Amino acid sequence: MSGIIWALIAGVGFGIFQAVHRRANQLIDAYRATFRLLLIGFVILGTVTFTTQDLDPVRHAPWWSFLAFSAVGIVHFFFGWTFLALSQQRIGAARTGVAIGATPLIGSILAALILSEPLPPPTFIGVVAVVIGVALIATRAGDSGPIQTEIPWFALGAALSWGTSPLFIRWGLSGLPIPLFGVTVGLAAAATLYALVLVLAAPETGGLSPRRATGWLALGAIILGTAITSQWIAFDLIEISIAITLMQISTPVVVFAAPLVVGREMERVTLRLVAGMVAVVGGSILVVLTGSA
Repeated sequence: MSGIIWALIAGVGFGIFQAVHRRANQLIDAYRATFRLLLIGFVILGTVTFTTQDLDPVRHAPWWSFLAFSAVGIVHFFFGWTFLALSQQRIGAARTGVAIGATPLIGSILAALILSEPLPPPTFIGVVAVVIGVALIATRAGDSGPIQTEIPWFALGAALSWGTSPLFIRWGLSGLPIPLFGVTVGLAAAATLYALVLVLAAPETGGLSPRRATGWLALGAIILGTAITSQWIAFDLIEISIAITLMQISTPVVVFAAPLVVGREMERVTLRLVAGMVAVVGGSILVVLTGSA
């Protein structure tokens, strides 16, 4: 299966996951939701990894692969997922999903600067269109009519995390090309760090999560595990700028899935949101067409 197909599978999975995760965020605070998601994801992926993968190469893998996989966990999972959960609670899953469309801008530029991947001028134009889409969702009509500006900082923080992590993924896989094992190491590192943070913040975040939230988080972890594995395989097969842009199919998926999962009263699809989505997807397509030329 080509890297393009893997990237599309990852994008659809990420879109559905964001809608499911938003549902869990209605029942539990963002920090405990993220920690439980990390823990469930680690258990599921760890089980699959150790029962289906040939792990003999792990014994001879360079130390920096483990370090890179751990860095992915901190950057992508610890920071990225926390920013995602906080943004969803603040502005909703649909608007968050569109704002995260800034990820190709960060990922493509970093891949060009650090990995020497091509970034022709037409590709950059497409990435700029993604930024325009983010600007559209940052402005909205207030209840009394005037336009209000609310920069989606948490969503942009997630985009920064997810645009940076592919660099560590590429470095880790170059020394140990077992994506499932790499994801498992990353989840373990992120879950361990999160456990320490929650222990220190126990008075504010302690307590058990509602049973319904745990169910939604388990479903989200299964979907996310599939998406993440597909993402890592795509990063190993094709250029990061192309893979990360194809995954922006998650944008229309979350925009239309969120109202169905969460409820239309909580996730409203407005004309401005659709316009922002069109800019994001259109820019992403331009990046793919020019970057793969």
